Amino acid sequence: MKNSKMFFEDFEIGLVFNTGSKQITKDEIISFAKNYDPQYFHVDENKAKNGPFGTLVSSGFMTLGVSFTQFFETGVVKDTGMGAWGIDELRWTFPVYPNDELKSEVKVIEKKLSSKNPNKGTVRTLHTVTNQNDKVVMTWIANFLIKTKN
Repeated sequence: MKNSKMFFEDFEIGLVFNTGSKQITKDEIISFAKNYDPQYFHVDENKAKNGPFGTLVSSGFMTLGVSFTQFFETGVVKDTGMGAWGIDELRWTFPVYPNDELKSEVKVIEKKLSSKNPNKGTVRTLHTVTNQNDKVVMTWIANFLIKTKN
């Protein structure tokens, strides 16, 4: 889903964006984890059978990356985003399994103009990531820096 780019002034508290979905493959899970989170239940399908999830699962960091990409692909902050100053309240609430289909709902929860630079402001967004069964697998709050129209 593509939206028009938005400046700081365009964001309203309560505004919701729904992203497109992405299927998570076993190969993506293993490849990401080998580089960034090499715990056995992310990289070794056989060992994972005897692990805490009973099967291979995605790294939460991969799930976070997928969720960020989904929001970025809406186009809302493509030309107006200026980075972010952090993430708050990141929670992995349910495992992500191979072939799960993930989508994100992104809700604007706060906005504040910079007191030091009137050309930008912070837009805080709550990201709720669900699988194909509408089970919440992750939530996180982003603190995006967004250009003003000035």
